[in-house]
Amino acid sequence: MLARRARIPEQLAQELEKLLQEGVWGPGVQIPPERELAQRFGVSRASVRDALRILELYGWLEIRQGEGTRVASSAVGFGRRLRTRLHEPSFVSELFELRRILEPTVAALAAERAEAEDLEKLEGLLKQQKEATKDLHKFLELDLSFHKALAECAHNGLLVEVLQLLVVELRQTRLSATARRVRPLNTLREHRRIVSAVRKGDAEEAQAAMLAHLSTVERSAFAEPKEVAR
Repeated sequence: MLARRARIPEQLAQELEKLLQEGVWGPGVQIPPERELAQRFGVSRASVRDALRILELYGWLEIRQGEGTRVASSAVGFGRRLRTRLHEPSFVSELFELRRILEPTVAALAAERAEAEDLEKLEGLLKQQKEATKDLHKFLELDLSFHKALAECAHNGLLVEVLQLLVVELRQTRLSATARRVRPLNTLREHRRIVSAVRKGDAEEAQAAMLAHLSTVERSAFAEPKEVAR
């Protein structure tokens, strides 16, 4: 049974990730159902569901309604390589540079291609982020979901997969060394600007809003605590 000293879904996700790293379940293999995992780890099915969602966002799992949950068949190896170098400031800078190249274009494509249900999902995530501004871990999980949902608006599966890896790995730096520098309300305002541009179908504005947001995130990642305005 998992200890209660940490958020149970996050702790369970860590335990399951260890099993995945050890190859207990290989690529393409369907993992045990929620009920079995809940019994095995002594947690609720809701906690299992949340943990699986975290691992899906990390790129480890593919969850398909009616088909169960399978280990992702691609991208995991790249994700592992990224994770081993996140302690290197120069490498993190390169990741941000790659995000600046890709994500503004993704935002522009989202403005051109987003459908009604895409916009509804983005608005829902903004609402959830507003409600989670006092819970940093929850807020950053939703931040990841936001960037993934925006990529999905571009309706390009490869972009979704690549950006998910980049955002997930950089999220780890925000949860650790930079956690005290994250400003949820500022992030939320910037997300709203991006969604507003996407909703209007203004690709140029969406691109500029995303670039401004990434600049803010990068500054917070490398700034000393005293440099971050409150």
